[in-house]
Amino acid sequence: MYHFEEILTRFEPMISAAIRKCKIYKNHEHYRQTARIALWQAWQKYDSRQGDFTPYAYRCIHGSILDELKREIRYETHYKPEEDSQLEIHLPMELDNEIASKLEGLLNILEEQDQQFLIDYYIRGFSYEELSVKYGTSIVALKRRRGRIIKRVRENNTVKI
Repeated sequence: MYHFEEILTRFEPMISAAIRKCKIYKNHEHYRQTARIALWQAWQKYDSRQGDFTPYAYRCIHGSILDELKREIRYETHYKPEEDSQLEIHLPMELDNEIASKLEGLLNILEEQDQQFLIDYYIRGFSYEELSVKYGTSIVALKRRRGRIIKRVRENNTVKI
């Protein structure tokens, strides 16, 4: 078989065609690199007894572009920036009004970033893995942060719920 550089040169038009077929209109270089990696992986895994390399390479390239699109869409929908700079706290309807006002009071002693973290973790149900991506920090650091926030709330809680 050929060296990968030769394969890459030969298949660059196919990569461009796959990007056009997937209707990629931004981040072209990102998707082009994703397709190149898929081509390299296909080249590594290819078994000539299974058939021609060209259709196999195209399926790998096209599939990797679609996978990357799905990841990007999932990330954008999951980690949309808050449109309002003012954070509103919405508690479940089943809570008694008195309890709800006490909880809001407890949350209001926290900084906005800490409020957002607790809301993301407890109300929106994000996992530590998802939060580590969103906040750009390690899972261990997030667990410590959660512990510090809970400790601060408990120390400032003069009203029992």
